[in-house]
Amino acid sequence: MNKPAKIALVVASLGLAWPAASWMLGKQIENGLDTQYQQLAGLPYLKVVERKFARGVFHSTEVVSFELNGELLRELAKAGAEGADVAALQDAPADVPAAPVRFTMHSEITHGPLPGLTTVAAAVADSELVLDEAMQKELAVLFGDKKPLQLNTVYRFDGGGKATLSSPAFAATVAAADGGEQRVAWQGVTATVDFAKGMQRYTMRGDAPGLEIQDTASHLVLSGMQLEGDQQRIFDDEPLLYAGTQKFVIGELKFTGRGDADGDAQAESVQVKQLVYDIAMPSQGEFVDITAKLGAEVVQVGEKNYGPAHYDLSFSHLHARSVAQLSRAAMNMYSEASLQLAREGQSEAVLATLMDPALDLLAHNPEISIDRISFRSPHGEAMVSARVRSNGLQPEDLGNPLALIGKLEVTGQMSLPEPLLAELQGAGAESAQEAALSASILEGQLAGYAAQGLLLREQGFVKSMLEFKSGQLKVNGKVVNPFALAAPAQAYEEAEGLEPEAR
Repeated sequence: MNKPAKIALVVASLGLAWPAASWMLGKQIENGLDTQYQQLAGLPYLKVVERKFARGVFHSTEVVSFELNGELLRELAKAGAEGADVAALQDAPADVPAAPVRFTMHSEITHGPLPGLTTVAAAVADSELVLDEAMQKELAVLFGDKKPLQLNTVYRFDGGGKATLSSPAFAATVAAADGGEQRVAWQGVTATVDFAKGMQRYTMRGDAPGLEIQDTASHLVLSGMQLEGDQQRIFDDEPLLYAGTQKFVIGELKFTGRGDADGDAQAESVQVKQLVYDIAMPSQGEFVDITAKLGAEVVQVGEKNYGPAHYDLSFSHLHARSVAQLSRAAMNMYSEASLQLAREGQSEAVLATLMDPALDLLAHNPEISIDRISFRSPHGEAMVSARVRSNGLQPEDLGNPLALIGKLEVTGQMSLPEPLLAELQGAGAESAQEAALSASILEGQLAGYAAQGLLLREQGFVKSMLEFKSGQLKVNGKVVNPFALAAPAQAYEEAEGLEPEAR
């Protein structure tokens, strides 16, 4: 075979192989999307109501319609409403506020191995929201002629991929709840998710530079918002349960209330800097741990700074399968049926579904710990911590108080500045006489607790350490009978040797 013939044969072979490879990659992407939608079926508040997938050789189109649970949205709206708004929502017909919210995503998918001749990948998909005419007009007030949401996904040959979501910045004036106007400025958002085949693992990163809302009564500024995470599925048959880390950061939050125009109320000012919410859930064999840390470097309220402030909570030695069962039961509380029961006053029936998985979790001896609640005050740092552990707790023990007491272990400690307690105690005093009375009451309480050994008063701080184990209570190292504790003021008077007439 001469050289031109060989070249022609290679070209012909490639010409046949290219459509076949493109068609097979398109089928692979369709199968992967099928798996993802099957996993979404476990979410009671979001469901796929319609899906159309048209696959060609080099290109496919997908149109998917989702519905958000209207009952859940109504409950969230009720939780966020105030005053008369709550009453209006409670009295409204169930089928009006509970109507599901539907939205549709349209995707154009170009198959590989060289999709669009721009990259090497299994496929590239560009997705956007499909909006009806009424919604287009509403969003045009904010976004103008820009698309409110765009999603680009590059699929790898191994079944994984990388999705990039973006929403543009806007600035607009909208109607406020009080009938006035509100200025809203949003600097946009970008987010990326790198995922493995079947979403077995994923990492994510999101950035929102800033949000500003201003009206005649208040001014709110949020800046430097970031979200990141690294998650790994624990069990193949539990697609929604992941172990790993998540972190949410707000660089700065500033709120200023302008007060009343007549001067009846003072302007309010709050500033928080470097607000970080950090969650870690490592997996260790059959068990997982969960630590949640919320902290801020600056918490400025008026002229006072209470930062650094920390709230650290942890759950240790959690049986992973029990966590999965409890997670499913808790998620099911957002189903239409459960929310309807709650509206009918049958909340106990809804909560009862949590009982069995919760008892199963307790049977594996978990440990709950408030590792740290602390903040800085002008008088020194305030700190509280506590730990609760069950020791071989069984379901039948919950109905037996003596058995329950014998299997619980509790430890805790606190350290609080006395001037801070005095400041909080007298916060509502309207006169010097009321302030003096408040201070006297506090002194009697602290002295009474100290007389019983429940508090230690050292260098302007009140401190205490507690331990409860095997049914025995110790406070500051001394065994205490909780049923024999006297009222704090009475204990103080008895320690001072005061006669009943002088009390």
